Amino acid sequence: MDITIYQINMGRDHNRIAFEGLDLLKMYQGSDKIDSRIYDRVFEGEVDCKDLEDVYRKFNLEHPEGYKGRSLSVSDVVEIVDENGDSTFHFCDSIGFKQIDFDPYLTEEYKEDKIKVVLCEPGKVARVAEISNTLAGLQKTVKGDIEQFCPYEEAVAIICNEEGKFNGMMPNRAIYSEPQEVEMSYGELTSRFREAERNGGEHLTGYIVFTEDSFTKPYPEAARTYAVSSNNKAFQPNMGGYSIYASALDGSDPMIRLEGYMQSEKGGKDGWKIERCYMKSDEKEMIDVIFGPFFICDCSGPNYGSLNQEQIDRFMKQFENPERLIRMNGTLMSVPYKPEPDLSR
Repeated sequence: MDITIYQINMGRDHNRIAFEGLDLLKMYQGSDKIDSRIYDRVFEGEVDCKDLEDVYRKFNLEHPEGYKGRSLSVSDVVEIVDENGDSTFHFCDSIGFKQIDFDPYLTEEYKEDKIKVVLCEPGKVARVAEISNTLAGLQKTVKGDIEQFCPYEEAVAIICNEEGKFNGMMPNRAIYSEPQEVEMSYGELTSRFREAERNGGEHLTGYIVFTEDSFTKPYPEAARTYAVSSNNKAFQPNMGGYSIYASALDGSDPMIRLEGYMQSEKGGKDGWKIERCYMKSDEKEMIDVIFGPFFICDCSGPNYGSLNQEQIDRFMKQFENPERLIRMNGTLMSVPYKPEPDLSR
């Protein structure tokens, strides 16, 4: 069995409910709900037990090596993780065990250092979660030892189960390579924009990178790169004005009238000079499939960190629905689907 044991921390047990059964909770604390915040995790791992009664005997008569908790007793909580990675929580009552609602992410050790991530689980819609930034917390989220996967150019990481492909976990989502940059001249970029607007199709997006010496101080490339849409008066037929609105990729310069700054437009000989232009191809290649739960977080510092809101929105959209693996004409494909609503809740 894969279990975790939680015991009440006496220093946080202000209502003195340790070692009391469920029937006395309301008397002592004014509620019959389990307060996860007063518990600490004292054990996590595999044990050679067939049921909860076996767990009770083991943690009273033959503590595992290195175990530092109290002998299992009334008010303790045992979490059981099944073969699909789903957890149930069981309160050790005066007689036997009772299944309860329990939130391990409210325990003190999880509250100390949380990060906000996008969490993806097999068969479930992606969600935003706050998880513990401790090794134990990260491992608990992915149901085992962690592995870092960094398929993107930005400083974000996919943290998954190291053995997910080999320990029977369900396939979760496919990971695709980022769209490739297709470089072109500014003239080719604007020609494509005008053609798209004439034909009334989808608006296109392009990127213009300006040279470092266009500015009075050095800027990183993301600050010198402006995203431009074909949905601008400069590229649309029969418009009464001429404007090119654009935004710097790093968010430092949002929605400016770019045509007034560019040497190639109305900025004059002292205007910003173009270093290169590009669009992103629609082609993508499957580079991996993640098995078991995984989450996406920031990895720009020495420790993992929270995603910003723009990243949360983008990855929630990218990984919104779970996927099924199928093989078609000899090619492995991962097909998103909408899971059935859980009517048991």
